[in-house]
Amino acid sequence: MYIAKMPSIRRTFGRAAVLLGLGAALLSPAAAEELTGEEGIVIDMPSGFAPGEGDDKTRFSYFSPDGEIELDILTQKPGEYPTAEDMAARILDKLDSQGQSASFVYEGRGAVLAELSFTMDTTPRRGYALFIAEAGSGSGYALLAHAQASRFDSAADLIMSCLDAFSIDRPARRSPGPVSQFLLPWPAPRPERKTAMLPGGRVELAWSSEEAEQELYTVRREYRILETYLESKTFWKDAWARFYRMVYRESAGRLDGFTEAFARTLPRADSTESARRVLAWVQGFVFERDLSGLDFVPPLVAAFERRGDCDSRALVMAMILERLGIDCVLMLSREYSHAMLAVDLPGGGQRFPFEGREYLVAETTAGVGLGMIDSSQADFSKWLGVDPGE
Repeated sequence: MYIAKMPSIRRTFGRAAVLLGLGAALLSPAAAEELTGEEGIVIDMPSGFAPGEGDDKTRFSYFSPDGEIELDILTQKPGEYPTAEDMAARILDKLDSQGQSASFVYEGRGAVLAELSFTMDTTPRRGYALFIAEAGSGSGYALLAHAQASRFDSAADLIMSCLDAFSIDRPARRSPGPVSQFLLPWPAPRPERKTAMLPGGRVELAWSSEEAEQELYTVRREYRILETYLESKTFWKDAWARFYRMVYRESAGRLDGFTEAFARTLPRADSTESARRVLAWVQGFVFERDLSGLDFVPPLVAAFERRGDCDSRALVMAMILERLGIDCVLMLSREYSHAMLAVDLPGGGQRFPFEGREYLVAETTAGVGLGMIDSSQADFSKWLGVDPGE
């Protein structure tokens, strides 16, 4: 893997734990922000990050709630830099930045991930930079995320999450982020075989233990970030929603082969019946929780091994149905300590209102049909709706 070229970055990933204060009352984006309409470039910033100075055309800027972390996104004109390496060299030289850098491929494009170490207004700064070059057009993008050098270790998770939240176009929204693709090439090689239990019986599918480890790394990083927001009255809902969006983005494409095999067992012409069968399948998962640890089974392992709690099941179901063209919404409730799915399908039963539409509820842990919900959990004002794949 490319990461072997940059051991110091790998060590930072492994030990980072975000301890930043989250008390400032800044507005937080409730969803991923599309930076350019034509290309579909999106950034899904951590909760509470607010826009700073920038012209919203060639430079976009964001700051963490306490102002310690800064992310700048710079768009490069066609022909300005022939390659990502040229872009990195020029920009890092202008900053007089020190540190390692390594080339990799992001969504079929040349890219570079580099350490940042420079001085701004007499203050030492540290962080990471991502450079992406568009093949053919010569245009590109530079993302620089950094904090005061004295805060770097505690800020490393959020810094890497900012870079990983970038999507170069609409298809990239269902692929692992740039940092994930740096750590493990995408699509990931799958030299192993693993047995999965589908509605039609057992089937052997391509598998990679290394890919499962990469998914787990990203989920753990995002969970550490989420934990820092749980006591925040201002940001916790947005942070909770973003956690599941980031997990969905990390895992959805990794499950495409699994989903294709699953789809062959379904009546594709009947979307409602297909959803019923997927629901019955996830309801059969082995219940698993770890209250002292991550308390979440990542979707790739959850699907192949049919185990996990309510949120793992809901995400797996969403990933399968979305590939079938069925719109889904996660339902999260802090009051009920529960998660479910809701689907945009015809049928009778309880419907969850979300962004002007009514979604049929799908309880993933109890053996009940579509549209059924426990009466003690039926107050929809206590549920948060999240579009995981937006």
